Amino acid sequence: MMQIDDRPGLDDPVWEHVLRQRLRPYIETVRQWWEHVDSFYMIDTGIVELECDTPGLYVRFTRTAVRSPIKGIQAFPFVPTGRLQITGVQGGSTKMITRVCLDNRMKIDEFTIVCKSNLPSTFNSAQFVAFVPTELLDTNVLGNWIYFTPEECSLLARGETSESIRHKAMLKA
Repeated sequence: MMQIDDRPGLDDPVWEHVLRQRLRPYIETVRQWWEHVDSFYMIDTGIVELECDTPGLYVRFTRTAVRSPIKGIQAFPFVPTGRLQITGVQGGSTKMITRVCLDNRMKIDEFTIVCKSNLPSTFNSAQFVAFVPTELLDTNVLGNWIYFTPEECSLLARGETSESIRHKAMLKA
């Protein structure tokens, strides 16, 4: 006779509801950010906090979409899960959030909630959840970001170009 391992509480639907409720206050700010992503300005790669009514919302920007923790998405808003203050979870809130977001199955409105953790470049490798429009997860419709040196930016500002600028643009075309 086969014994079934019963793990009460680990797959409780209440935890998805709790996570959804904790993320809901960020949705309108995230929606606004994605609607204006084309005007997003970042000086360098890294993380910047977004100004909003609910603190703890950040944007991560990587040099190329290929090196992004969310493949194909070069910049995205996210919340470190520690900010969500979810307690009383059997097995811990980190594992619960990983389970709820497994295989990008959690959706809130037009966004897929993507869970990532153990990334050295993000808050001491802490877990976070990112908000990505579902329609963008498997496409490259945002265009390409190209890194220019200060000298190249100066040339572009004067309406000039160089071989290095043309080469970078050709690689992205």
